[in-house]
Amino acid sequence: MKQTVGNVGVLNLLNATEQSVQAYERIGNVGLVLYRSGQSHLLAALKIGNIGKTVEVPDEFGYYNGTLEINKDYLNSIDQPMKMVLNGMLIIAHDVEPEQLKKGLLDIIVNGEIYTPSKLAGQVNQQFPQGSRTIEVYEGAPPRLENGSITLSNAFLEAAEEPVHLVVNGMLTIPTDIDAALFESKIKKIAVNGMVSVHEEQEALLHRKMDSAPNGIIEVIPAGYRILKKALRINSRSIKSFRNEKLMTKKPVIFEADVPRTALENAIDRIDSKSFIVCSEEIEDLIYEKLERLETEVLSYSNRYILIEGEEHWSNSQFESLQEPVTLIVDGILAIDEDVDADTLLSKVNTLDIFGEVLAASAEIKGALQGKVRANTGRISLKQEKEEESKPQKSNNIGELSL
Repeated sequence: MKQTVGNVGVLNLLNATEQSVQAYERIGNVGLVLYRSGQSHLLAALKIGNIGKTVEVPDEFGYYNGTLEINKDYLNSIDQPMKMVLNGMLIIAHDVEPEQLKKGLLDIIVNGEIYTPSKLAGQVNQQFPQGSRTIEVYEGAPPRLENGSITLSNAFLEAAEEPVHLVVNGMLTIPTDIDAALFESKIKKIAVNGMVSVHEEQEALLHRKMDSAPNGIIEVIPAGYRILKKALRINSRSIKSFRNEKLMTKKPVIFEADVPRTALENAIDRIDSKSFIVCSEEIEDLIYEKLERLETEVLSYSNRYILIEGEEHWSNSQFESLQEPVTLIVDGILAIDEDVDADTLLSKVNTLDIFGEVLAASAEIKGALQGKVRANTGRISLKQEKEEESKPQKSNNIGELSL
């Protein structure tokens, strides 16, 4: 069974074989491809989207992905040339002497940033001429590297003994309560390889510390918006805690049937949603008035709704137990058992919204369901098709893929 992979930051073919390459049906866009002489036919055999750059790694060279820090002691500890392709960051410490670099012990092809003290900038430029590298000069302490997801807090800034040159590989979040004066004094420069999430109020503060746009994207949260990190259910009691709120979310927002129109009018001003909203028909028109995005799915129900978020198996008796037709919303996996009768299904399901997957035991059930579908960004499948299909396995985006 072949695999399909999403976007890949680094595709490493250094140890690839014809057999390992054949295991992949398709790979999305690739930022960097590493291969050795004589392996170009392996690259040609792969179905790949766009490729940012290809680098042929000399046979005697190794490969390293990440950050390499070079100081005086490190250079004193090696007596043979280090031959390496570095994908990431090279940091030259203040204590490195020009004479140490002149020995030629560092034969490094850098695809990324080289951070160097100003006294070594010219020599570093000559020493590392190959690769897609940029040279950044720093004063004071060397850059501080953070990998993964980091939220820049006031405590982080207060702990810094001197201005920080911050480099983030991953996700940087700047919260609304960040102390602007502290940020100005304790952050010298910021570089981001990934994503920055910043509130509109702090956007100018951020840009003053960045020499260029991030190697990724900036998500600007409009002023006054409250960010929801998980799905939100609102009823007649919980809505009283909202005061003309502006909500931004990538998760579902669910309004229970007991939410009155007057309470909704006063509690929520705007909703910026990249997911879906569930509400009763009585307040559907108000929800549409408060939407920032016209493409947001609003799923209304007349009597009752059932939201399936995980994986559930439903039998005929479960459908028969429903006292009235329901709006069925599948955000996970719903497997419908073999004993389910099509007539029962038609009488008990008012509408069907699919954001995940519905597995039907028969073609008759699948056909009955298709007539009930309202919103569909997922799929309906036969259980037998699901079990027998030989479609490629799908993987999400990958930082580095070695074949």
